[in-house]
Amino acid sequence: KGPLFASLTSASKFSTVTLGVVYKVNDDFSLVSLTTHSSDKICDVGGVGASYKAAFGTVKAKYTGSGLVSAALIKEVAPKVTLTASGTASLSDFSNFKYGLGISM
Repeated sequence: KGPLFASLTSASKFSTVTLGVVYKVNDDFSLVSLTTHSSDKICDVGGVGASYKAAFGTVKAKYTGSGLVSAALIKEVAPKVTLTASGTASLSDFSNFKYGLGISM
């Protein structure tokens, strides 16, 4: 209940713990994160992201611990018809930029 939700899972007899967190800032903006914790590595970032409901559509973006940045724009263009435009790139090499366009009916 409230704006903060967290999940905790473990593996290998509790030697590794994964923490997922969602913080709903308001009805339009949310932040998320996924981290793994162990005795070998105190904090390994699996990813961080955000979702924002703008007037022109919903914008989602995330960064993965492996260095990928992804973003998507989701827009309802007609009743029950959704258009999604997305892109992904590595922070170290933008030449491998991948993009996509999808329609759901």
